[in-house]
Amino acid sequence: MDYAAFLETLKQALTAHLKDGQELIIRPVPRNNGILLDGLSIGSPDSTFSPTVYLDPYYDQYQEGMSIEAISMDILNLFSQNQPPECIDEDSLLNFDAMKPRIMMRLIHTDSNQELLSDIPHIPYLDLSIVFYLFLEQSASGQMTVLIHNELSNHWNQSPKKLLGLALKNTPLSYPAEVKSMSEVMKEIARQNLGSDFNEKYVDQIFDKEDQKAPLYVLSNQTGIYGACCMLYQNVLKSFAESLGNDLIIIPSSIHEVLLTPNTAGISHDFLNSMVTNVNGSEVPTEDQLSNHIYLYTRADDRIHIIVP
Repeated sequence: MDYAAFLETLKQALTAHLKDGQELIIRPVPRNNGILLDGLSIGSPDSTFSPTVYLDPYYDQYQEGMSIEAISMDILNLFSQNQPPECIDEDSLLNFDAMKPRIMMRLIHTDSNQELLSDIPHIPYLDLSIVFYLFLEQSASGQMTVLIHNELSNHWNQSPKKLLGLALKNTPLSYPAEVKSMSEVMKEIARQNLGSDFNEKYVDQIFDKEDQKAPLYVLSNQTGIYGACCMLYQNVLKSFAESLGNDLIIIPSSIHEVLLTPNTAGISHDFLNSMVTNVNGSEVPTEDQLSNHIYLYTRADDRIHIIVP
């Protein structure tokens, strides 16, 4: 079954489970870096908006043997478990004072998101753009957010600069920054994957030696989601650079995190730029890519500079 037939078959299967008054809508949704995904929502008369479930990954699961009925049940369960908070409705979304504490920020690549950026308020930053969203709720299955479009910001009569001021205040409070050494990250992964076979002393010996060769640190927020914007938090890079006694090279691992390493003598910026390009091309999903350039944080001026080949 090809993808178009899959969508139609899935739509029919889901429609059979809808309650009176509910409407199933499938539409293309622009995502990061020009990616278009098919988003499914279920509207009802008593709900002004509905969560969106992306169907493209389900096609992969179907090809791997998951039945249409099983996929339908999984989607319906997601909707039942992720309804918008009762305190959030259309009137509250339009109320700027009510939404002010929920305004957060993310970083995306500017040139790869021209179509999306034409419809959302944003602030250019180096080769990136700061964009804004509303944080609605955190649950066991994830977080519920709404990207802020021009229509909403115009209704609020708020400029991108005003949104930035709020986001710079709100985002660090809701998503605190966290810096971990690469060895700490790898130890956590090993602990999760090895379970009872995890030997802390042996793993420490392996990864601590790697840190001594080339100290590498991961900067993200405590959720690990859209954490690259932590490099914009006040004093985060400054304090860390001062603790190391060095300026910092910032490697854009993804929209969710960046890697930090001291800018020591002999380190090749050209090599690191080439490495980022290669890793993006082979390892990082297009939707998660942030940039193909490294950055340099300098303590003298407390600024981030783009380093191009």
